[in-house]
Amino acid sequence: ISAKDLAAGRFGGATVSLGTIDWQSGEAQTLFSGTMGRTEATADGFSARLRSAKAVLDGDPVPRTSPGCRARFCGPGCNLSPTRFSRPALVSGMDAGSNGVRLADIAAADFVFGELRWLDGPATGLRHDIIGEADGALFLDGPFPAGVKEGTRALLREGCDRTIATCASRFANAINFRGEPFLPGNDLIARYPSRA
Repeated sequence: ISAKDLAAGRFGGATVSLGTIDWQSGEAQTLFSGTMGRTEATADGFSARLRSAKAVLDGDPVPRTSPGCRARFCGPGCNLSPTRFSRPALVSGMDAGSNGVRLADIAAADFVFGELRWLDGPATGLRHDIIGEADGALFLDGPFPAGVKEGTRALLREGCDRTIATCASRFANAINFRGEPFLPGNDLIARYPSRA
């Protein structure tokens, strides 16, 4: 594990198993199983905070109401196929100053709020969230990893703005919408009346 890979986030959320093994009999026993949380570089290596299965208890088990969808696009609850909304593309241009990337033969607007995963070179497997689009360029949530250049292959997944209008009109998936878009807000009692 290198400092470069840690800084790039390659080990964020990695599965960790600790245990013992009897080298004569080959019997192994797992003492801890979980995931790697926050990491910090030290003078002679790194330290990592390990998260056990109890980390689930840190979250709120009862979903709160929200006008937007709480499900991750193409994840559990959304129930759309990630394969159907993913496509490979080639990098045709880059702007390191704005973290902007142009990809050949794609409708950039469809991928805003989506995800990009690199398929080539030393950045293979690293992911970026797509946070915006302008003039056919997609803007990523962080700088390009070393080794990404024109011609690099990437896998793009479309994005969703988590509104009921998009869910119904673009994806025909309103039945799986995980939000309450028509629930009155907390300011209902303070609103002024209006003529119908």
